[in-house]
Amino acid sequence: MEVACYGYEGIDAVKDALRAGLSLSTEDSPIKINLIAPPTYVMTTTTLERVDGLKLLDDALKLIKEKIEKNDSGKFNIQMAPKVVTDTEETALAKQLEQLELANREVAGDDDFEEDVPDTGVAVPHAGDEGEGDAEETA
Repeated sequence: MEVACYGYEGIDAVKDALRAGLSLSTEDSPIKINLIAPPTYVMTTTTLERVDGLKLLDDALKLIKEKIEKNDSGKFNIQMAPKVVTDTEETALAKQLEQLELANREVAGDDDFEEDVPDTGVAVPHAGDEGEGDAEETA
């Protein structure tokens, strides 16, 4: 969901609206709201009752919308409707994120220097050459 207020109330209006949604949280279905990047937030709950969990999130979304749109400059947009996510889907997502993290790690051969530097008369240090003195001029 996207929640924003571009008027004088600004962040206070956003906080109040999000707190209103959180106020519907119960012991059996705690609501959590996480910031992705302003103005995008994700709202989740964990419950054994699927239908009740979806209704709770729908009610919280309606309350947030009502609260933020009381301000003339308040904006609310649902990017994705609430849906049930199973343990299997959650595990698959965690695995996918882990694979992306592994793919983004530096591997052997990655370094901060270009191998094909044009000959400028100055030796360019390579990874692992640190501490072996300054670059030397070549003839």
